[in-house]
Amino acid sequence: MCRVLQVSRAGYYCWKQRQREPSVQAERHRSLLAFLLAEAKQQHAIAGYRKLWREAVDRGFACGKNQVQRLLQSVGYRSCVAPKPGHRKHKPGIAATPNLLDRQFTVAQENRVWVSDITQIRCEEGWLYLAVIIDLATRQVVGKAQGPVNSAELVIKALKQAWKKQKPDGRELMFHSDQGSQYHCMVTMAWLNKRKVTISMSRRGNCWDNACSESFFALLKKEWTRRLGLLTRKEMTEEIHFYITQYYHKVRQHTALGGLTPNAYAQQLNAA
Repeated sequence: MCRVLQVSRAGYYCWKQRQREPSVQAERHRSLLAFLLAEAKQQHAIAGYRKLWREAVDRGFACGKNQVQRLLQSVGYRSCVAPKPGHRKHKPGIAATPNLLDRQFTVAQENRVWVSDITQIRCEEGWLYLAVIIDLATRQVVGKAQGPVNSAELVIKALKQAWKKQKPDGRELMFHSDQGSQYHCMVTMAWLNKRKVTISMSRRGNCWDNACSESFFALLKKEWTRRLGLLTRKEMTEEIHFYITQYYHKVRQHTALGGLTPNAYAQQLNAA
């Protein structure tokens, strides 16, 4: 196995030994994180990382404020009273692309316009972030990704899923989103530019420019996730997958599609 993977046997056994015996630092981090999460649960996820840091110090943990923040971020914990994540300041030198879509939400062909956005859903361990990509022609969710951290990696994962499934011609495709930092960063823009995709972005602070994505999230929460109560991230991920693949695509009639479901409308387009 080592020859096939081109690694040294000594390196493999060192790695194996480390897996068996966690380092002192790793054990300390695990113990601290367990305390922080237990304390956060006891305080109903109201406390932020600063207050949890004070609790940890009072209990005898030798830790820094930034260390506590990093540990909580690694598992996606966010105080329920923290400001809702919204638009971030862009890095200097990266210009926002114009709103080329201009609210023209009626599209005749598949793989001509994709719209995307990210939302957050509270779970037992903290926030679950959901990124979706919707084809405006059929209103199908052609790509999605979920995770405990809101980052550009979530967008790239959803894009890769949509690209593998739809196999579009990038030169004929427009990708529309808001100006969130997950979209307005070099990683996402480089991925799209490499495939010659036209990039369009909503005007800052104008959610109506991306109304179709916002509408989908409103339906998801109103029709499905709110009535479920507080679930684990794994359970919520499964529920979201079921809603999209089994209900939204196959059962839910869409007014913009003439009363057809997204799957039925896609079949009609392909038949034509």
